[in-house]
Amino acid sequence: MTTLVGQAENLADAAFKDIPIIDLANISSSDPNVQRALAAEVRDACINVGFFYVRNHGILQETIDSTLESAKEFFALPLETKMQIENKKTPNFKGYSPLLSGNNNPDNAGDLQEGFEFGWEPITPSTTDVHDKNGVMAGANIWPSELPELRANALQY
Repeated sequence: MTTLVGQAENLADAAFKDIPIIDLANISSSDPNVQRALAAEVRDACINVGFFYVRNHGILQETIDSTLESAKEFFALPLETKMQIENKKTPNFKGYSPLLSGNNNPDNAGDLQEGFEFGWEPITPSTTDVHDKNGVMAGANIWPSELPELRANALQY
């Protein structure tokens, strides 16, 4: 019997030729066969390639464009400004992740990427929202005061 880890190790040496494109048109289907087929596609892409594109996700192009523009504006801010909301300063790891702060390869000094971590929150806060408040990343997001539109755009996305 081959384990998932064993399968992944065997496939790690195999090159892929195309990035999978997964169609989400039926993501809300109540048909268990459709749900299983979609889950199998996602699983296969994650195990065999590591990532994938999606289509028919339902996000308006205008929303994508405004969110991307807000992200570009955020990452163009001075480092000192971004470091004011560094994710290591929050108990739930939300906020800015500076260059070299992550390290996926223990032989490296850090990853050549920066990021911004946030979680689900309602666009308009409400006292009646029912949402899981437990877990490592539970709790309030932290947003840069210099770019109030980043919050609205990211949450709309």
